[in-house]
Amino acid sequence: MRKNTLKKLIFVVIIVTVILGGYYGINALFSTSYEIPTAKVDKGEFVISLNENGTVDATRAVTLSTPRIRGLQITWLVPEGAMVQEGDPLIKFDATKQETDLADHESNLKIMLAALDRARQEYTIQEKQLLLNLEKARRNYDEKKHEAARVAEEAKLELELAELNIEAKLDQLKSDVGKAEVEVKRAQDKVNLAKKELAQMTLTASIPGLVVYLEIWKGGTMSKVQEGDAPWPGQGLINLPDLSEMMVETTVSEVDASKVDTGQQVEVTLDAIPDIRYKGVVSKKSTLARKKDYNSRINVFDVEVSIKDGDERLKPGMSASCTVIIDRIPDVVSAPLEAVFEKEGQTVVYLKNKKKREVTVGRRNDMAIEIVDGLEGGEEVCLIDPTLEEPGLPGDKATEPEMNIGKRPPPRDVKGKSSEKSSR
Repeated sequence: MRKNTLKKLIFVVIIVTVILGGYYGINALFSTSYEIPTAKVDKGEFVISLNENGTVDATRAVTLSTPRIRGLQITWLVPEGAMVQEGDPLIKFDATKQETDLADHESNLKIMLAALDRARQEYTIQEKQLLLNLEKARRNYDEKKHEAARVAEEAKLELELAELNIEAKLDQLKSDVGKAEVEVKRAQDKVNLAKKELAQMTLTASIPGLVVYLEIWKGGTMSKVQEGDAPWPGQGLINLPDLSEMMVETTVSEVDASKVDTGQQVEVTLDAIPDIRYKGVVSKKSTLARKKDYNSRINVFDVEVSIKDGDERLKPGMSASCTVIIDRIPDVVSAPLEAVFEKEGQTVVYLKNKKKREVTVGRRNDMAIEIVDGLEGGEEVCLIDPTLEEPGLPGDKATEPEMNIGKRPPPRDVKGKSSEKSSR
């Protein structure tokens, strides 16, 4: 009897063991395990920065435009993309008309100069002749003024007539010379204008730089300038940026504008050259805000960042990222933003052993947050909340940095769905 009871008990234990083993085996087979990513808590310099995107441009640039002359046609262009020096020719126009006009005006100037020379010679000849006549009349009067009254009177009248004659004729000759001088000046002005227009038929570089063709309106469409075009007077044809001094044109929102000022250091990274960080400095910030876009409600301030490192690979139009250094704080304990969580009204981190530790946070940047109390630096902290039943992404339910509000996607719930959608 006791043997049967013992056998039954052993049998039940075996059955229970098999059932429990199968349950836990199947559960282990279909359950997913995951490794929680961790990061090290830093201690050292803490940099507060502001990241903005912008476009590379030259600090100094000039635009070459069509001269204010109608009917011009381009006959030659320097190749686009060429590097030119100051004084190098960039554009040539058909100068046939200007050369003809200059030749005509120079010929007319020679005629006017000859006429002026004749007028001056005539004045000199007439002046000497009139002075001679006056001297004869005066000598005749001196010889006859003591003779008979009628003879003396005639001599006196001849003297007065000579005096009046020299005054009237010299005034007329002076007027003729003056008119000839005016005609010469007019002819000279036309020659000077023709020379100026002829010189404008070749546009040269006023600064060294890179040749960039501009688009002009032709045939109902906009396209880059080319040989044979007949642009309007004053129309821009070539932009010439000086690549020796480059900058980044960017903007900063009105919320962050007070943090940015001239003289602040900037780290510049180009999308085309991501492995190089260029040193820069904020050189200019606009005094007035403007709309970010035509229909936008966001106000921004324009900011210029001068790039201090020279590099021939820098070209206008390149996309750039600017990290404006707002402040550098020495000897600060900081943790990644993804490692700090809000739990039941407390700000906490989870150590590598998944133990919760309450912390006090301070200032923050785009990547990390200052730990004022609770950590000493060097600890390993979890980037995912280890208390979640299912893993999320690093930073799920982490403390949202104030400076990132509105810039990051909405937080996710434990199933990876947007909390905005979950709340609906």
